[in-house]
Amino acid sequence: MRTNEKVLEFNVDAYTARLIGRENVSKLEGAVLEIVKNAYDADAKVFCLYYTNSQDCIYIMDNGSGMEEQVIVDHWMTIGNSSKKETYMSRGNRIQTGAKGIGRFALDRISDRCTMLTVSEKGALEWVVDWGDFEGRKNISDVKATLYRSDDGLLKFADLENWQNCPMAEAVRQFDMYGTGTVFRLEGLHDVWDDKTFKRLKMHLENLLPPDVVHDFRIFFFDDRTPAEEAEIVSANVENYDYKIAFQVEEERLNIQITRNEFDFGSDEERICKEAGFDEKERQYFHGKEKRLEFDFSELGENENLIGNISGTIYFNKIAATNQKADAKFYYKDMTGRKNLTKDFGGIKLYRDHFRVRPYGEYGDNDFDWLELAPRRSRSPAGLGHPTGSWRVGAEQLVGIIDISRKNRNLEDAANRNGIQEGPGFTQLKRILLRVIAEFERDRQGVGRKLAAYAKKQDKIEAERQRMADLAEQRRRWEEEDESRRQADKENAEDSRRSGAVPSVNPLEVEKLLEAMDEKQEQELQELRDENKMMQTLATTGIITNMFMHEIRTLTNNIGQELDAAYEAIKYDGSIEEAFRNITQAITFKKHFASWFGVTIESIKKDKRQRRKNNIKTMLQEFIETWRNILERSHVELHYSCEEDIEFKCFEFDIENIISNLISNSLASFDREEESVLETKEITLTITREENGFVIHYADTGWGLVEKYKTHPERILEAFETSRATADEEEEGTGMGMWIVNRTVSEYHGSLSLEANKRLARGFQITIGLGGKYV
Repeated sequence: MRTNEKVLEFNVDAYTARLIGRENVSKLEGAVLEIVKNAYDADAKVFCLYYTNSQDCIYIMDNGSGMEEQVIVDHWMTIGNSSKKETYMSRGNRIQTGAKGIGRFALDRISDRCTMLTVSEKGALEWVVDWGDFEGRKNISDVKATLYRSDDGLLKFADLENWQNCPMAEAVRQFDMYGTGTVFRLEGLHDVWDDKTFKRLKMHLENLLPPDVVHDFRIFFFDDRTPAEEAEIVSANVENYDYKIAFQVEEERLNIQITRNEFDFGSDEERICKEAGFDEKERQYFHGKEKRLEFDFSELGENENLIGNISGTIYFNKIAATNQKADAKFYYKDMTGRKNLTKDFGGIKLYRDHFRVRPYGEYGDNDFDWLELAPRRSRSPAGLGHPTGSWRVGAEQLVGIIDISRKNRNLEDAANRNGIQEGPGFTQLKRILLRVIAEFERDRQGVGRKLAAYAKKQDKIEAERQRMADLAEQRRRWEEEDESRRQADKENAEDSRRSGAVPSVNPLEVEKLLEAMDEKQEQELQELRDENKMMQTLATTGIITNMFMHEIRTLTNNIGQELDAAYEAIKYDGSIEEAFRNITQAITFKKHFASWFGVTIESIKKDKRQRRKNNIKTMLQEFIETWRNILERSHVELHYSCEEDIEFKCFEFDIENIISNLISNSLASFDREEESVLETKEITLTITREENGFVIHYADTGWGLVEKYKTHPERILEAFETSRATADEEEEGTGMGMWIVNRTVSEYHGSLSLEANKRLARGFQITIGLGGKYV
């Protein structure tokens, strides 16, 4: 039975409340930025922070709307209660940035004592607090602040007449500081405000607002010695860049505009562009024309827009001077005198409603590379001109401004005001930004590959020209000396030998020596190529083994169980017949197991590691049958045909790798979960003869390419591109299979086509030519 009912109130220890504020505003720069944001939210046009060295105190003032008594009592004095939670549009039509109700603890972070004068349309109020009152064993309700009516104006309260910095005092008089606004006087500072602190705070303030966006909010930061012309904070800007990438997410679409500013072909532009393979449209992109790209969300592999509309601009800059050879090869513009923007500006930064969201992109911070571009680059270290590998940009080479808003869903501030809450929205934002960056990388490497191929061709021509010139010079000298020797007597010849003169070498001998050196160099290169091919074969083996690991484990377990059962049948039951059935079943499983070795371990046998002339049909016969047996167990039908008498010099495992990777992708497609069920699972593989090689026609009846590759199917050829993912959207495939196919085709001077997939609603097709450009 209940008696003596009492209603109890929760309370909070005063020091605990103070700790909550300290944890949310832990750094001096964070505290200053919070106060600036409060001024912006109050529709201020001017914000000033003045540290007076002589008094070791700080004046902070703005000409915003000020606070009425009711706002101070209900919101300013109530921890966690913000007037901006529900109504986040200010009277001046600004989207207010704060909503946690704890930004006022920024004042506690800066100093022990605070006096505030706030002037609203209803008059002036003076508020006084000593943050030391939060110390000791007391409840939050026991801590008091004092509020007074006042007839002071902003400038009088700021003691403008006694400022040591007279030029700035005069400048402040010119501002509209005679109406509403707020002034803080902070004493008992917690930090030493020396030159180092000033420099650090100024850098953070310069990066607080995006450049050329906010024009009606000026920030002044100064001490007693700061010249008036240096007091105003000017947002860091990007003036020189190699690439500019602007983008917008609008509803279910991503729009990208790429501007090139890196290449300069000089007076030979027309010839270079023509010989390097740039058409007229491409040439326009070298002269400031934007390259525009558009993608539906389905093409990005996104089911829906979780975050709303966003936009941004990213700049690429080479951070170090390139060598002369690279400058000549890629026709880079001169970057002499260019500053390292990353140190001044930071990396890729987030801005919510024009205010910086720390710490993303902050130079020297752990979250500088919040998109994890560095590990992405280490996974794919290919150079700009690499014919098949994917070039990746470094985090230190990009600076950027990403604009989000309070209106964006699923992008809420973290509770500690340090970044964005982790979740599906933030994850999607990062995926979209990586796609934007990938489109830039693809454009730059597209240029780089053409210029590298052109340079290689020119180098070869120049080397041959120089070689012929050297041989001609050798022949001329040899002929002259040969004629002299005919006419000279033995005594002159002996004198010549004694003088140490070196006779010219017979150019025929020089040519033979050069050919021998070329042959040796080619042999060494071929050994490296062969080693690389072996690595590709091992990678393919790993891909297939990983794909069928579950079935391999099942077969292994089944063999073990059948052998155990046979042992028990003989030992305990004395049944030879039952044991025989178990062993027979184990042998069946063993045959299935052997099939996997036929397409994995067998591919690296020594006899397959030799380049020789093969009959393609004979070479593939056993390999295809092995795959057929495997596919039958997966209820997949393989239709295979190969023309007779196709003779081709190749490594056997190269052709097997191509087919194995294609089949592996087909099986993954067959297993993909969709709303409906596949009626048939078929693979068609046809090989036809061509003049100096052959063509592989490959097709399956699977689900086809996912939507993000439909428009640009060639992207599946890039390293680490994969559409396979787990339920939590983690990438599952290696993304290496089709890259290996493309690289192998390139090594055999072939070509491939994926164009048919742009038109296919279902299924996959690829045509591959080896030994020539037959596709």
